[in-house]
Amino acid sequence: MQLHIILSDEDRQRLGAPNPLVYDPTVWMVSEATALYKVAGMTRADMNREIKAGNPEGRKALTWVALRRAGVDARYSELDFDLLAWELDAPEEEPEESAEQQPGDEGNSGALPSEGPTPQP
Repeated sequence: MQLHIILSDEDRQRLGAPNPLVYDPTVWMVSEATALYKVAGMTRADMNREIKAGNPEGRKALTWVALRRAGVDARYSELDFDLLAWELDAPEEEPEESAEQQPGDEGNSGALPSEGPTPQP
């Protein structure tokens, strides 16, 4: 599961951020936890709680972590963006193909259509 953070075009260009900015909530590196705590005094649980409460500091923290993951060097204390343009989107994931049927594998047994049944002597 990935979350997409949408910034205004102006903010994205100024920060040098990709569009969308991607955040994977299933990963939390100790370096991120340590850095976020140092710059914002916030844990991941704090960040998530603040986002759900609509607190801009939670949005700032999430955006900062996602920017770091994208390789964008942004100082937390100087990070600024348009909150009215900020969006958090959880795009629907497409179901994965099963191991038994891959694209182009029309369910045949592996025999080529021209082979047909093996003749018996």
